[in-house]
Amino acid sequence: MKRVELVNGDLRFPALLAGDGEPVLLLHGFPDTHENWADIMERLAGAGYTAVAPALRGYAPSCQPGSGDYALTAALEDLMAFTDQLGGRLHLVGHDWGAVLGYLACARYPETFSSFSALAIPPLKRLPQALLRVPEQLGLSAYIPFFQLPLAAETWLNRNDLDGVATLWRRWSPGWEGGRYLEQAKHTLAQPGVLAAALGWYRHLPRLWRRDLRQASKTLLGETRVPTQVLLGESDGCMSPRLLDHTIYPADFPEGLYAHTVENAGHFLHLQQPDAVAELLVEHIRREEGS
Repeated sequence: MKRVELVNGDLRFPALLAGDGEPVLLLHGFPDTHENWADIMERLAGAGYTAVAPALRGYAPSCQPGSGDYALTAALEDLMAFTDQLGGRLHLVGHDWGAVLGYLACARYPETFSSFSALAIPPLKRLPQALLRVPEQLGLSAYIPFFQLPLAAETWLNRNDLDGVATLWRRWSPGWEGGRYLEQAKHTLAQPGVLAAALGWYRHLPRLWRRDLRQASKTLLGETRVPTQVLLGESDGCMSPRLLDHTIYPADFPEGLYAHTVENAGHFLHLQQPDAVAELLVEHIRREEGS
C-alpha cells in the first residue's frame, strides 16, 4: 500500500494506491475516510487491479478550497481530474457521498467509466417517488436538514471527542461498533477544517439557484450508460434496503443494472463484510471486461 497524491489545480488530495493493473477508483462517504478502503483495496490488488482511494474534497487540509465550494459539481471536477491522472477510462466504486458523486459522473461522462458500483445509495433517479412508498426513509434522512443548520451540527458531532460521529456509525450500522475503522474516520474528521468541510457537502445541496447544480439535478434524471451495480447492507440504518424495490429500473441503465443486499451489514457494508463486498466488486468488473 502506497501513499500518493492526486491533484486538481492547487488542491492536493492524499490517496492510497495498491496493485498493478486496470485502475479502480474508490470514493468514500461521510463520516468516513479514504484510509478505510485499505482492506477492499488489498483484495482488488490481489485480483489484478490497481486500486486508488483519494480523499474527497475537504477531507484533508490540503484539499480545502479557499472559495469554500463543496458543491457536488465542484467534487465532480476533482473526480474528472483524477481520471485524467490515472490514464482515462477506469472502474468506479463509491460509498455514500462517493456513490452520489459516482451516479452524477457516470450519467454525465459515461465514456470515462467501464463500470460503476454504488454502495449504500440506491439509484437516484427514482428516489423521490420511492419516498412515497418507503415513508420511513424520511425519518432516516432527518440528519440531512440538521446538518445544514449552522453551528448545531458541528456542536453535536464534536461533543465528547466526536461522539456524535460514533453515534451515527452505530445508528447506521446497527449492532456494529466500528472498531479501528471508526477511529480512523474520527482521526480524519478531527483534522483542521475537515468536519466543517464535510458538512459543507450537505449545506450546498439546497443551493439550486446555482445553474451548475440545477443542471446536475437534470443530468441525474436521464439514463446512465455505464454498467452499474448497487449494493446495500441488509440492516442499513441510513438508507432503507426497501428502497431497492422502488428504485431499480433496468431501463434507466441500458448497459446493465445489478442489485444485491449484503447480509450481516449495515450502511458501512464494505467495512463490515470486506470479503463479500470485494467479491461482488470483482465479479462486476470482470463481467464488464468480458462483455
